[in-house]
Amino acid sequence: MKDLLAFVFAVALIADATRLSADTYTYVEEDGKKVTIEAQSIGTGQGFQALERRDGQLQIVPSSAIIDRQPGEGPEPNNREQMVELLTKRFGVDLIRIQQQGNFVVALVLTAPIKNTAESRAKTFMQKASRFMNRVDEVFLRYAKSRKFPLHEPKFPMVLLIFESEENFNEYAAEATGGNGLSAANVAGFYSPITNWLAVRMSSCDSFAVPLHEAIHQQMYNRVFNRLASIPKWFDEGIATGFEGEGERISISPAKVNSRYAVQAQALSGRVNWNSVVENDGAFTADVLAGDAYTIAWCMHWLLANKHREEYQTYVQELAQRETLGRLDADARSEKFDSAFSLPISKLQSQFPEALNFAIRRQKIRFDKPRTDGGSSTNQALGQANLKVVSLSPVANRLNANGSLKNMSPLRAMTFYVTVESAEGNYADWVIPDLQPGRRFELERQPLTKRFLPALRMRPGSYQVFIRSAPAESRESEIWQSGERPGPYLSR
Repeated sequence: MKDLLAFVFAVALIADATRLSADTYTYVEEDGKKVTIEAQSIGTGQGFQALERRDGQLQIVPSSAIIDRQPGEGPEPNNREQMVELLTKRFGVDLIRIQQQGNFVVALVLTAPIKNTAESRAKTFMQKASRFMNRVDEVFLRYAKSRKFPLHEPKFPMVLLIFESEENFNEYAAEATGGNGLSAANVAGFYSPITNWLAVRMSSCDSFAVPLHEAIHQQMYNRVFNRLASIPKWFDEGIATGFEGEGERISISPAKVNSRYAVQAQALSGRVNWNSVVENDGAFTADVLAGDAYTIAWCMHWLLANKHREEYQTYVQELAQRETLGRLDADARSEKFDSAFSLPISKLQSQFPEALNFAIRRQKIRFDKPRTDGGSSTNQALGQANLKVVSLSPVANRLNANGSLKNMSPLRAMTFYVTVESAEGNYADWVIPDLQPGRRFELERQPLTKRFLPALRMRPGSYQVFIRSAPAESRESEIWQSGERPGPYLSR
């Protein structure tokens, strides 16, 4: 909570106190500075108060630090136009493009100003993102109503930030999360219950898989749950992993089997006790363990939502009543779970394999076969690399790589730096300058002969692909083309 508090104190207080009368709070920061804001208290717990500003963002303030409160009305929540004004002020008029539609304000945060010729491409991209968010709205509401969720209308416009630059996203993620949770470099997008905003990398908007997952969190905390309530991570992530789509089309909801997680569930079967995620959320915030935890979350949510529907609906209604800043220890979490469902968690876990196999047969799901030709596809930093990495010498683990790279940016020409890095400390790299939007470049065959010291232990004979990019007209692009390359991503 200390890191969270430090972040909240650092957030600029943008709310305009002249619009409407409201509760006025005065509190003292850690450095002794007095701060006065308009806000509404939406929860008290763990020695803190959650003060909700008119822009929807929360100030988490120690109760003991509040020295004065003047009652008033409101504050009246920002409407879409006021939210646009706030975002423009936050990121700068030259570096933001905004689309309003339905309940959403979608903002594209640019790396650098774009040419006039790219404005129409930016507009098309924004329209696509807005359509997608409204499609999420429709699909989520249809599922939520089918499960009798206690729904309410969003209090604030729902904001989606799309960052063109990987670095800008990483900086914003570190700021918005206060350093809590998974490291920024390992996150493609996230919903923050503090800001109430959803943020994603532009490179994730090709398939929209990450925006879909995070948008479900945003829906749950704007339509069903109280923000910062003690919602267990297995449920939070379980319902989000239940939705699946490709591009703007959303084809799977939690009522069906998500093929991606079904494959992972079969591989994980019996290795992890479900009770561990019922009692504790720790695995979801550890970079190494998070993959297994998300798979278990999908398993639990899918089974309970489809095979124990009445108990599931009652449980969601109980979760919706949990208050902001409330806290439950491991015993209380288990007790509430056990009281909602008639079977112990061990019995539910034993039911899962048979129930999943039956659903797979019934839905006639066909799983993609893993590639065995050494091929891989990587989507990162607005580049999509399709590479074939083969062994030249099985004894010496010597690898050879070639393939293609596509510029996925809809806005501008980019310079890319691609590396293939092996567990044995060998790598190959390519610089691809001035690649136009949507164009593909063939990467010449190279052996992995350059040496480096890996900072990550990998399975012998394995490799990873990394893509870095910069606008073609940037200084960074010039440096890469001059021969000064960043080098291996995994280098110590």
